[in-house]
Amino acid sequence: MSDLTVPRPERMRTSTRDEAACDQPATGFERVLGTLRLAIPLVQRLLPLLDGNIGTAVSNLVSPQPKASPPPPPVNLGPIEDTLSGIQAGQRDLRAQVTQQNDSLNRVESRLAQVGGAVEGYSVAQQQMAAELQTVGHLVEDLQAAGRRSIYFRVIALLLLMASIAANVLLFVYLRRNLP
Repeated sequence: MSDLTVPRPERMRTSTRDEAACDQPATGFERVLGTLRLAIPLVQRLLPLLDGNIGTAVSNLVSPQPKASPPPPPVNLGPIEDTLSGIQAGQRDLRAQVTQQNDSLNRVESRLAQVGGAVEGYSVAQQQMAAELQTVGHLVEDLQAAGRRSIYFRVIALLLLMASIAANVLLFVYLRRNLP
């Protein structure tokens, strides 16, 4: 092995108060804290005595201290990340589709507004035409009434003309008889 080996992480030491304590003697407060750290597990085992659970306290003292559980195995997040990226891609696609549909709906809406405006224009034009047709209808009725009147006038004029001709013929016949 070479002299340049890298120590394993669990055995690496960092600068702590323990190294500094080697150079200087510990104070009274630090000694009390160290003693309390050692006494805490024992106190935790004896606390059930205060509740009256002597059996639990004795079993805590007799049973071995539970060791730290091994670290959980590393979780493989690759499939979850792949699934999430697939979901995100799907969401982007859906967002693009929704945007396209919104644009399409906006175009349809504007086209419907144009058609609505044209329909309103046509209905106004139809109303104007209906009013004009009504006016024309009144004119036609007036013309028909005038035509009837003109027929009466013609009939009367024809009757008067016939009467005039008959009077002329009678006058001619009378004058011819009475004149030598």
